[in-house]
Amino acid sequence: METDKQVYAIFEAHPRWMFELTGLPWPGECRFASVELKAISRTTDGVIYPEDLAASLTVAEFQFQYDSTIYNRIVIEMSLLQQENSGRAIQGCIIFLTKSLDPRTEPWINVVRVFYLDELIEAVSNRSPNHPLVAVFRPVFTKNRDELEKEASKYYNQIAESDLPQDVRLKLTDVFVSWIEQRFSEKGKKEIEEMLIGALPSLRDTQSGKDLIQIGKIEGKIEGKIEGKIEGKIEDLLMLLESRFGSIEPALRERLAQLDSVDRANRLLLQVLTIKSPGELNF
Repeated sequence: METDKQVYAIFEAHPRWMFELTGLPWPGECRFASVELKAISRTTDGVIYPEDLAASLTVAEFQFQYDSTIYNRIVIEMSLLQQENSGRAIQGCIIFLTKSLDPRTEPWINVVRVFYLDELIEAVSNRSPNHPLVAVFRPVFTKNRDELEKEASKYYNQIAESDLPQDVRLKLTDVFVSWIEQRFSEKGKKEIEEMLIGALPSLRDTQSGKDLIQIGKIEGKIEGKIEGKIEGKIEDLLMLLESRFGSIEPALRERLAQLDSVDRANRLLLQVLTIKSPGELNF
C-alpha cells in the first residue's frame, strides 16, 4: 500500500497527534511541513515547527519498509536542519510501521527517538476505541478484509462525525478512502462509494440521523441510485439538504444544478450526512 503521502497528510492536518501518539512533550501550536535540505538534495518526511522559537524543531521520518540506512539519513537531516536554523535545538524521531522494520543502528539508536506505529495505534485504541486516528488507520492494520469491508462505513463515520475542524475531517476522510481503495483495488469507485454509503442506516442512532426527517425515503434514493444519472443525484442532494437544514439558498441550488459528475455528487452525498451547515460542503 502507498502510505507516505497519506501519513504526511494526517500529521500535516493535525500535528498535535504526533505528540499525543509518541508522548513527546507538546511544544505548543506548531505546523508540520516537508523540508528540502539543499545541501544533500533530499526532502524530509516532515519537520515540526513550533510557534515558540525557543522550542526544539522535530525531524520526523515514517518508515514503512526495511531500510538499513534510515538512522544515518535522519541524523544527517537533523544536523543540516540545525545548521540552517542557527543552531536551534533539534530532536529526531523515526516511526516504523512495525518493530520488525527497525535496523537499530548504533550509535544513532541512542540519538534518535524510535516508535512503532502499530503499537502506538493499538495503545490509542485501547484507551479510546472510537478515536478518529484509530479509525483512519483501520485500512492499514485490519488484516481481515471481510471485517474491514463490513465495518468500513462505521470507521468512516467515526472520522466524519468527530469533533475535529471540518478541514481536518475532510483530509482524514480522503486518506481513509484512499487506503480503502488500495485494500479493495479490485472494486470500482461505485462499489467503494456503496460500501461507505452503507453508513447511512447506522446514523439512526446519531444526532445527525435523528435530524433526517425523511430518512427512509432518502436511504432508498441514495442506495438505489448508485448507478443513477446526475439529475437524480442532484435531486437527492437537495432533498437531503432540505431535510437537514430547511430551505436552501438559491446560490447553492444553482451550484448544485451545475454538477456534471456522478462521482462528485456521490462524494457530496457522503459529506451532507455529517456537515454542520450547507456552507461546509466541499465541492
